[in-house]
Amino acid sequence: MIKSIEIIKKYKTIPDNFVLKLEQMTIITGENNSGKTNFIKALNDKKRAENVKFLDESKGELTPEIIYIAAENISPSESECKPSQKTSGLIENLSWLFSNIGVTFKLEKEDDIVKGIEDLIDKTNDNLKNFAGSVEHKLTIDYEDKLNSKIIIQALIKDIKGSEEGQERKLEDLGQGTQRIIVASILKAYVDILIEKPIFIEKPILILFEEPEIYLHPKLKRSLNATLETISREPNHQVIITTHDSYFVFPNFDNTNKRIYSFKKDENGITNVLDSGIIDGIEDELLFIFLYSRLTKDEIKEIEIKEVTDRVYKDEDGMEWENCCDIDYMRHQIHHSGNNDYTSSLGVSKKEDVPSEMNFYTQEELSEAIIKMSKKLGT
Repeated sequence: MIKSIEIIKKYKTIPDNFVLKLEQMTIITGENNSGKTNFIKALNDKKRAENVKFLDESKGELTPEIIYIAAENISPSESECKPSQKTSGLIENLSWLFSNIGVTFKLEKEDDIVKGIEDLIDKTNDNLKNFAGSVEHKLTIDYEDKLNSKIIIQALIKDIKGSEEGQERKLEDLGQGTQRIIVASILKAYVDILIEKPIFIEKPILILFEEPEIYLHPKLKRSLNATLETISREPNHQVIITTHDSYFVFPNFDNTNKRIYSFKKDENGITNVLDSGIIDGIEDELLFIFLYSRLTKDEIKEIEIKEVTDRVYKDEDGMEWENCCDIDYMRHQIHHSGNNDYTSSLGVSKKEDVPSEMNFYTQEELSEAIIKMSKKLGT
């Protein structure tokens, strides 16, 4: 199991000797441009063998197979669908998963076919030598893996069609939401096969999934989170996700086999890791209520939010709660917003936009409350 990742050489906003400890499933939150994508791309970079160390419990180096599902590239490009094209994109990553669990192909008279290709290459090289007068140009072919299952799977995926709104469409022509559901379904099929067989996979597999919530209904978000959790429990499998969505935080908040981090840039534009368990970058009323439910009354009273202190909360009957603490003040607005004429719309941009007699809180205050509550729960 990978216990920690060390990025040795600076990668964009990620500094030298950046270390992140992992669990079976690791969740990274943070505001936009906080460095989440830079971190994921550093792990998937072509030079990662030189710049990134994947360490086990004894600080021994591991070489995992990286499965990268990017936020901005859900559908395969045209070139990626060509049978001859090897890429590091979506199709190759997913096809590697299935070639890894025993999906193999066997051609009839494969040895004869290979010999015929080798004869063709030998004759071509003889002609190249004659034409050029030297051996400067020479063709070679590596038959260590005579039939690459990735190439076969890529060729098959190229011709996958789906039905959407009663229309049959190619994979790349489907809507973004449908494509995301297909990716989730492929991952679920993978773990179903692992459990059904079962299959021992020796090489560590690290799945990097950026913003899995994109285009998904909340019900599907919960299902995808459960699928990723199931994958992470399989031997030699680990998952790292980046998210702005509370649906991927709720079920993972205090599980011992999971770890939540938040990334934040400092004044120099360098990515730092907040204390484990602190949630930043998700200004979400549902997340606020979830964290509120985990605290005791005394813990709630101990938390003060900048500029909220000393505001008087008015309930739906116009009664004033003068001793209402900061977190309770915000909780009451979220809980009673539908029938309280004294409460402004949730999460206003600035207090100047709200009449003085109205209850309100800003998005900045909501973010501060979430960070302080998650920190209180972690102490």
